[in-house]
Amino acid sequence: MFYNYRYPITLFLLSFLGMMLGMVLKIMHWPGGQLVIGSMVMVQAFSIIWLIIIIVKGGGKNEE
Repeated sequence: MFYNYRYPITLFLLSFLGMMLGMVLKIMHWPGGQLVIGSMVMVQAFSIIWLIIIIVKGGGKNEE
């Protein structure tokens, strides 16, 4: 059951780490912080939509 949810959850967690990196760049006033934050928000939205699609399709069931 967990295998169906592994990739969207992993993508969400990695994009969260990327967003933290973007926040560090913004705090330190280095260039590219806003770009990193914006792109990671889009990746998080994609992973949430992907997870919703898996749940709606019934991805939690064992399909044998």
